[in-house]
Amino acid sequence: MIERQKKSIQCLSDVTEYMLHAMSKNGMDTAQVSRLPEFSVLIHFLKAVIDGEMQVPNELADRIKEMGDHLDIDTAMNKKLN
Repeated sequence: MIERQKKSIQCLSDVTEYMLHAMSKNGMDTAQVSRLPEFSVLIHFLKAVIDGEMQVPNELADRIKEMGDHLDIDTAMNKKLN
């Protein structure tokens, strides 16, 4: 289990680094972005996704699965993005 947790944390670190690099490349102030509460929430969600794929227990991932059907995010987001 500890090895999977280490791998999950390394993956999260890599994903976050790549994401911040892409933001910087597109002219965003990554220091400012990383202090936003929305960014913190995003990182927690990414960790939940990564943990789920690596079979690492994650309370947030469990709560998201429980609430996912009630939030209707896909339908709401598709209307806004299209």
